Amino acid sequence: MTHTESRNPNIDHTSWIQWIEKNLGQAKEFYGEVIASLKEIIRKTVFILSEELRFFISRLTVIDFLCVSITLAIMAFASLFLTSGLGLVGYQVFLWMKDGVWSEFSIEIAFNFLFENTLLAQWLSNPESWLGLQKVVEWLLQNVPLSVALIIPSVLILTGMALLLTVAIGFRFYQFKVSENK
Repeated sequence: MTHTESRNPNIDHTSWIQWIEKNLGQAKEFYGEVIASLKEIIRKTVFILSEELRFFISRLTVIDFLCVSITLAIMAFASLFLTSGLGLVGYQVFLWMKDGVWSEFSIEIAFNFLFENTLLAQWLSNPESWLGLQKVVEWLLQNVPLSVALIIPSVLILTGMALLLTVAIGFRFYQFKVSENK
């Protein structure tokens, strides 16, 4: 390995330090201006949004509020199922961490609890017709995890209702703006 010695060992670094301090000062000023501009943009955006929101809410009807209430109730109900499914997964993880064995909960557990001594349960145990359907339903009840049966439909319902609500609000806003401009 070769060692290269500097030809000028007495380099003065003060010019570099002054250049760095000058540019740091300019950078601080620039970022200060950026922050001030962003604050002004946010202030104006909030003002415009609040004006549009006042305009929109003032034009809503009782039917609009009823539809939004029904949509939010469906979303709350789906959220309960989602929370139950996630809670069941959390409980399974807890049991697995405790015992080292994964506890399986199939849909069959909930089906037996909910439909005990009903015509559906009797058909499932002793089918007289629709034997292929009985085999499919029995396989699903035994093999699909309860947590999946709770989580997936609730996520789909929540997503669908959120999209529906967004589209409905956008459509109503568009209607109000068009009727205002006429």
